[in-house]
Amino acid sequence: MNANFFIIRTLIYFTAWTAFAVWFGRLSRAQDESGDKSLSLKMQRWSGPAMIVMAFTFNFAAFDWLMSLTPEWFSTIFGVYFFAGCALACLASVILMAFLLQRQGLLLDTVTVDHYHDLGKLLFGFVFFWGYIAFSQYMLIWYANMPEETSWFMVRQTNGWELVSLFLLFGHLLLPFCGLLSRHVRRHRLVLAGWAVWMLVMHWLDLYWLIMPGFQQRPVIGLIDLLSFVGLGGIYLALILRTASRRPLLAVQDPRLGEALAFKNV
Repeated sequence: MNANFFIIRTLIYFTAWTAFAVWFGRLSRAQDESGDKSLSLKMQRWSGPAMIVMAFTFNFAAFDWLMSLTPEWFSTIFGVYFFAGCALACLASVILMAFLLQRQGLLLDTVTVDHYHDLGKLLFGFVFFWGYIAFSQYMLIWYANMPEETSWFMVRQTNGWELVSLFLLFGHLLLPFCGLLSRHVRRHRLVLAGWAVWMLVMHWLDLYWLIMPGFQQRPVIGLIDLLSFVGLGGIYLALILRTASRRPLLAVQDPRLGEALAFKNV
C-alpha cells in the first residue's frame, strides 16, 4: 500500500482498459469501412483474454480504491460486489441512452421492444446478482463474527448509516426486483427507462455508502458530492456524445448485424 506502487497499479489499470477500448474500437471502425469479416473473428478471439485481464484489473482496482479506505478490513468477494454494481449501472445506462436517442428520432427501426425486453431481463438479473453477492458477503462476516471483519459493517449500522443501509436494501434490491419482474414492464420503454434512472441513482448511493463512512461519522450529502457527480458525469457524457457524433451509431458492416436487428425475444 505504499504510494508509489499504488500509483503504478492505477496506471496499469487505466492503461489496460484504454488499450482494449482503443483497439476494439479501431477494429470495429476498420470493419465499417472495409467490410472485412475476418476482423470480427479477430475481435472474438481476443475478447476471451481481454475479459480475463478485465476481471483481474477490475478486482484489484476495487481493492485499491475502495477496500483500502479501511485497511484493517478485507473481503475476498468485494471485487465481485463492485463489479455487480458497475455492470448494473452499465446496463441501466445503455437502456437510458437508447431511450433518449429514440426520443430524438434516432435508432427508431433499430432498437425494438424485443431489445428493450432483453436489456430489461439483464437489468433484472444483475439486480438479483448484486443482492446475492451483498448478502453473501454480509452473511459470511456476520456468521464468523470476527472483530476485524465486523467492524466495517458496524460503522454502516450506526450513526444514521443504518438508514442508508436499509434504503439500499429496499431501493437497490427489493423494489427493483419486484418492479422488473413483470414482462410488461420490461417491454414498456418509458417505464423501463424510469427504472434505469432509478438504478443509476441507487448505484451512486451504493458508492457513497462504500466510500464516505471512512471520512465522515454521519451520512450528510453536501454540495461537493452532487457537483462532483455532475462534473465528472458531464465530462464523461460529453466525450461519449463527441465520439458518437463522428461515427455511425451502428456497426454497419458487422456480419451479425442483420441477425441482431431481427432479434425476437421469447
